[in-house]
Amino acid sequence: MDIFLRKETYPQEKVPLWSITDDEVCACIQNGMIPKILLPDFDYRAGKPLIAVILAQDEHPDREKKDYTVYPDYVDAVVQAGGAPVFVVYDYVWEQLRLSRPQGILLIGGNFRLVKNHAYDSYERRPQTYVSMIHYAMHNNLPTFSICGGMQMLAVYKGAKVKTKINEGVAEQQSHKQKPEQLFHQVNLRPDSLISRIVQSSTIMTNSCHSSAIINQNLGDCLVTGWTDDNTVEVIEMAHPWSDFVLAVQWHPERLAVRGDEVSKMLFSSFVKACN
Repeated sequence: MDIFLRKETYPQEKVPLWSITDDEVCACIQNGMIPKILLPDFDYRAGKPLIAVILAQDEHPDREKKDYTVYPDYVDAVVQAGGAPVFVVYDYVWEQLRLSRPQGILLIGGNFRLVKNHAYDSYERRPQTYVSMIHYAMHNNLPTFSICGGMQMLAVYKGAKVKTKINEGVAEQQSHKQKPEQLFHQVNLRPDSLISRIVQSSTIMTNSCHSSAIINQNLGDCLVTGWTDDNTVEVIEMAHPWSDFVLAVQWHPERLAVRGDEVSKMLFSSFVKACN
């Protein structure tokens, strides 16, 4: 059953968010149907690669807890790169993915409890949805692009660990929690990595807006291919990737891509091209 997102304005948010309510999803499922969640007024018949994007019930004091939302920058970055976003909620994840048949998976960031004792919290629905999407990507050899919390979720699932509260006791000018719309620090790239081949450079400038980071030891199947001068892990790739494009970044390229940053646009364009 097709369900279409709509723009909703929430207090304290700078921009309206794409949104649907949990009640809409539940009504669909209770009627024996799997939701297929789409953008309104978007031509899905144009043959553009379908990119599955999670919708999230983020904890937020000014947001209805049952609302599924996604920031428009994620959606706009995919659309501008030539992709067609389809959306996934927390229940019947594989069934939703089988219905929409995406050609790529985008794991977004967000405000959710990721880790518990250095592992994903198996009792919370959002981490479990990420795990299901990762399983689906691996099973179907789909290109996978992971951002911020999505990177941490992928890394922990593949055997790495996360350190939380990395900005405590750190001077404001050195904190990794900065305005996401501005370039803040340099990221050094491993020369033989996927990301360095995409951007054709050994360094890039990125924004920074996070309070947790991957620990650069005992990384499981993860490879660190980008880091800041203070050795914070900013990019990971896989030692055994399931697709030609499996990339995870700690910053928010979607915020920069829609504002014209060329490096961020390259990342999304390369992702969508790999999905095509």
